[in-house]
Amino acid sequence: MNEKTGVRAVMSDIQEVLAGGERSYINLSAGNPMILPGVSAMWKLALANLLDDDRFSSVIGQYGSSYGTDELITSVVRFFSERYRADIRKENVLITAGSQQLFFLAINSFCGMGSGSVMKKALIPMLPDYSGYSGAALEREMIEGIPPLISALDDHTFRYELDREAFLERMRTDPCIGAVLLSRPNNPCGNILPEEDVAFISDACRAANVPLFIDSAYAPPFPAIHFIDMEPIFNDQIIHCMSLSKAGLPGERIGIAIGPSRYIRAMEAFQSNAAIHSSRLGQYMAASVLNDGRLADVSLNEVRPYYRNKFMLLKETLLCKMPEDIKWYLHQGEGSLFGWLWFEDLPVTDAALYEYMKADGVIIVPGSSFFHHQSRHMAHSHQCIRISLTAADEDIIRGIDVLAKIVKGVYEKQAEYL
Repeated sequence: MNEKTGVRAVMSDIQEVLAGGERSYINLSAGNPMILPGVSAMWKLALANLLDDDRFSSVIGQYGSSYGTDELITSVVRFFSERYRADIRKENVLITAGSQQLFFLAINSFCGMGSGSVMKKALIPMLPDYSGYSGAALEREMIEGIPPLISALDDHTFRYELDREAFLERMRTDPCIGAVLLSRPNNPCGNILPEEDVAFISDACRAANVPLFIDSAYAPPFPAIHFIDMEPIFNDQIIHCMSLSKAGLPGERIGIAIGPSRYIRAMEAFQSNAAIHSSRLGQYMAASVLNDGRLADVSLNEVRPYYRNKFMLLKETLLCKMPEDIKWYLHQGEGSLFGWLWFEDLPVTDAALYEYMKADGVIIVPGSSFFHHQSRHMAHSHQCIRISLTAADEDIIRGIDVLAKIVKGVYEKQAEYL
């Protein structure tokens, strides 16, 4: 926890490079959402209305409940109960300082060193998955995962699949699993686990009496960055972990957890001791746009189409620019803020490819950190990179030009030695 891991470590290098000012770079690494006009206008109006509200002084001048403001919790309960016909009550909701803190609370409330010096671990059912989970854990190597099944869909498209047999075997035989974590849509690859797989995972968690945390940072109803049909799934084992960051409010750090009260209580106690509560200003803004429907509407009609169009541009550019004699695959575009590329039998590591790209003025994210500690055992994990969809169109095109040139070069160099 006192060292940067995964993408956070890479991002430190990226920030130093970009801040150097010695040259300009094409940044295809960013996870920061684009500032879209309609989204920005929505939050600006919400803040202006709050500034004119008689409650403003108490909002910024008083502490509040560690569960969150009553206004936002009431809004969350009403919105999700009506939209999804779910039995959600106030005791099922916790507001946190963003999803990163939410997962810090989740992982360390249910995992870590326990009685008898037994380390409870968090299990990811299908790798790759968000590298920040390892950074949120207080103990090293607390996060473990199950390697995926890999399905080639056509000459340049692939998809990860849940290895049900391996996951179930691990859940049945390992008494040290304290929680299960997954992102849906997935960061980094955009995979959306089918409802049948989520139900399968949830049933295994119920049998083992452990919580299932679903990271819904890109999911509907906000920010709704999904390109195929999906809905959140509610039951007595799942805690949905949402964020307003990709819906245009990353600076205010608002995370929302919805789940069984027995799990929410443990996380609230941790938050009460560690941070008291998240930004009350942001919570009041969030309640107003949730109540009037603007948040869901802007997510569906502005945020979602923007990133879907970016993914299509990335796919078309790759098909146009990449060498035909190289086995490259783009993960099927189902959602999230990223494109995920796999170069089969890549002659160099993902870290080396990152350095080559950086030297040529383009920043991408090496993929191995998303496989957490399993990366050392998986050749596939060092053959993947993540590309952000937040860059300008011309930067995506120019960046792929550079990528195609460099990848062609490393494969040709390998051929010289064969």
